[in-house]
Amino acid sequence: MNTPSIPAPAPEVLRLTDQTTLFLIDYHIWSGRKKLRPEDLRMGQDRPPDELISLGSKKVCDPQALRVFHRKRRQVERALLAVGTRFLGGYLVPNSHAEAVLAEAKRLTGEARAAAEAFLADYDCHIDAWCAAYPRWEPAIRNAIDPVEVVRAQLRFRVQAVRIETSLAVAEDTLAEDLEAVAETLFSEVEQMARHLERSFLGRDALSQRALSTFRRITDKLDALSFADYRIDPVVRSLRAWLTRLPASGPITGGLFLEGWALMRLVGDAKAMARHGAGLLALAELMPSETSSAVLDIGSDATAEAEANDDSDAVSGTDAQTDSDALTPVSTNTQANLAEEPPTCAEPIADFDAVFNVDALDARDASPEVESTRSSPAPASPSTPPEPISAQDFWF
Repeated sequence: MNTPSIPAPAPEVLRLTDQTTLFLIDYHIWSGRKKLRPEDLRMGQDRPPDELISLGSKKVCDPQALRVFHRKRRQVERALLAVGTRFLGGYLVPNSHAEAVLAEAKRLTGEARAAAEAFLADYDCHIDAWCAAYPRWEPAIRNAIDPVEVVRAQLRFRVQAVRIETSLAVAEDTLAEDLEAVAETLFSEVEQMARHLERSFLGRDALSQRALSTFRRITDKLDALSFADYRIDPVVRSLRAWLTRLPASGPITGGLFLEGWALMRLVGDAKAMARHGAGLLALAELMPSETSSAVLDIGSDATAEAEANDDSDAVSGTDAQTDSDALTPVSTNTQANLAEEPPTCAEPIADFDAVFNVDALDARDASPEVESTRSSPAPASPSTPPEPISAQDFWF
C-alpha cells in the first residue's frame, strides 16, 4: 500500500514585521498646570506675570521640578532612534538590537520612576516655594493645588515592546503601505541628524574628529535598518568607505575633507539619499560583477589607484625619456641660430588657392629637422607635383 507523500511546506517569506519590534513609550507626566479662571485675573497693573500664566493656564508648580521627567523621555527616544525609526506612533527597531534597546529603555524608565518618588516626597516643599516666589498670587495657586495622591496617579513611566501583525478580520490591509514609507521616514530622520553638520565645513579647510561622531551615528542608524529598503545599503557603504580611510587622530584635510563635504550634502537631503541609493544600484546592474562593488564603495580605491599610477610612472621613466629624445632635432646648431637671428615675418600669400594647398604650405614653412621627423606619407615624384586644390573644390 502506497502512502501518500506529504508535500513540503512552502518557504515562508521573511517580512519586515518579522525582523522588527515596535516600541511604545508610555510616559504620562503631570503638567503642573490648571485652567485659568476669570477670578484669577486682575485687570490693570495687577495682571499676573508671564512666568505664572500662559495660554489660558496657570502654573501651580515650578516647571524646573518637572523638567527631569521630560529629559528622561527624550533620552529614551534617542536610544530608540539610534537604531530605529518612527512608525505608527512608536519606534520600529530591528530584532537584532531590540534586546539592548529594551535594557537601556528600562534603565532610563527606572531613573524616571525614582525621580518621581523624590518629587512626590517633596511635593509640599515645591508648592510652598512656588507660592513664596509669587506671594501676591498665592491664593490663586493654592486654590488649584491637587492632593499628592492625585499627582501620583498622573505620573506613569513604562516602555512596551510589541510585535506587529495584521488582523485577519480587516477588509483592507494598510500595514503594507505604512511599511513602504519606512525608508522615507528614515531618510527624513537622518536629514534632521545632519542639519548641524554644515557648520563643521563652512569657512574651514579641515574637519575635526569631533564632527565624525555625527557621521558614525548616522551610519549606524542606517546600517541597522538597511534591510528595510534597497536604497539604504548603498548610502551606508558610501559612508563606511569614507570613514574607514580616515586617520585615527588629527584633523581631516585635503581630498578626504572634500569627500566629507559631499557626504554631508548627501545625508543632509532625504531625497538625495533616496536617489543616490537607487542610482548606484541601477548603475551596478549595468556593470560587470567584479566592478559593482567598486562602484558602490565610492572613493575606496581612489588612493590605491593614485599610488599605482605613481609606480607605473616611475617604472616607465626611462621609456619616457627615450621617447622625448627621439623627438629632439638632430642638429643643435639650429637652436643656436634661432637664438641669434631675429624672427622674420612670413611672406604674404598672393594666391588664395595656396591657402587650401596644405602640402605646399607645409613644404615651404617646415624646417629640414622637423620635416625629417614628420610621420607623413611618402611624397610624390618630383616630376609629377601634386595638383593644387582650389577653394571651389574644397567647399563643393
